[in-house]
Amino acid sequence: MEHIDLNTWSRREAFSLFSQVDWPFYAVTIPLEVTRVKAASRERGLSFYHLMVWLCTKALNSVPAFRLRIRGEEIVRLDRTDPSFTTLRPGSEAFQIITMPWEEDPAAFCAHAKERCEAQTTFLHQESETDALIYFSCTPWFDFTSLTNERPANRDDTIPRLAWGRYYEDKGGLWVHLSVDINHRTIDGLHIGQFKEAIDREIAAL
Repeated sequence: MEHIDLNTWSRREAFSLFSQVDWPFYAVTIPLEVTRVKAASRERGLSFYHLMVWLCTKALNSVPAFRLRIRGEEIVRLDRTDPSFTTLRPGSEAFQIITMPWEEDPAAFCAHAKERCEAQTTFLHQESETDALIYFSCTPWFDFTSLTNERPANRDDTIPRLAWGRYYEDKGGLWVHLSVDINHRTIDGLHIGQFKEAIDREIAAL
């Protein structure tokens, strides 16, 4: 973990500006082609949802700004963040939240995610909840072009929130609308662009 020196940080002026507003959060929705993700999930027998979580986590961790966290008077850059994602309980309309470590091997991650989803009986393992996470959700029943998230009344909340809807066909491929909800005190549009480039690279590498 790296501690950021606010006196020399290149974003100190932007951080100061957005620290003065009551609601420093914003979200953008990005069209993302997932044709290769769908094909890879079918070929390897993996969950499309879990594979998407794996891909997004890897891409997000490759952009240093997404690993920044505000902790009181300090800003730190984490070495890595892990996914925390919603899932429906088997045979129920109630959802639960699965928090688990990211793994380098996508097949192993998806297998462990499936095991966690089947085994977890509580809504949430509170002891796993830290700020070293990425929050994920999905609405496979419908597509969307914008999304808002629930948040605590805490301007220091720097946990990214990602979500996507039902995939749709366009330009001969499959696409999703990917929502990225972040804190402007630490993340700018440039960094979202870097994430978009990273996730496109990761999908192409499948």
